Amino acid sequence: MPTTMHALGVVLLALLPGALHSWAFERIVGRWGSGASDRLFRFVGCSAVLHALFAPATWWLWSTHLPLARDDPPSWWAWPAVLIYVAIPLMAGTAVGWGTRSRQRWALAITGPDPAPRAWDHLFQGPRNGWVRLRLKSGTWVGGAYASSGELKSYVSGYPEPEDLFLAAAAELDPVTGEFELGASARPILGRGLLVRFQEVEYLEFIDA
Repeated sequence: MPTTMHALGVVLLALLPGALHSWAFERIVGRWGSGASDRLFRFVGCSAVLHALFAPATWWLWSTHLPLARDDPPSWWAWPAVLIYVAIPLMAGTAVGWGTRSRQRWALAITGPDPAPRAWDHLFQGPRNGWVRLRLKSGTWVGGAYASSGELKSYVSGYPEPEDLFLAAAAELDPVTGEFELGASARPILGRGLLVRFQEVEYLEFIDA
């Protein structure tokens, strides 16, 4: 008859791999889940796939080395086995996260062709440099460099937080046309950083550097 400890062990063995994989993935790309139920189904599905792949190793660990399955004291082999059991989902989730951010084909085969929940997240997904022009609802044009500038680094918020954008270096734009004002080196004239809330934006253009 299963005891409470047996049931706890079963739950941990069943759900922990998917939960660790999802946590590692979201640590890289952000919380790309539409809600608690979506995230629950995601890590349950990840657990099912990982258990299908490593079923022989799981059965060996459960039947020979864990005290929950037997009355004997735990084997010292259980410790490295448990470390591996935790490490594999973490490494897999991290790898898929970085692959998704850099838009690798093998990662998209796992997450789907369009994993980002919003166009905002898709546009700023992964490391990229470029120029951003924005027309605010007030009619004002602002823009700048989406890149690193000294100690500052451009940053965008991710789902499910409200969209906002920090540009490491603001640029001078023509107030009427929105064109970049160029300096003596024929490059945009840059100033300090700029923080914009997307709720204030009417138009956004991203130009790859």
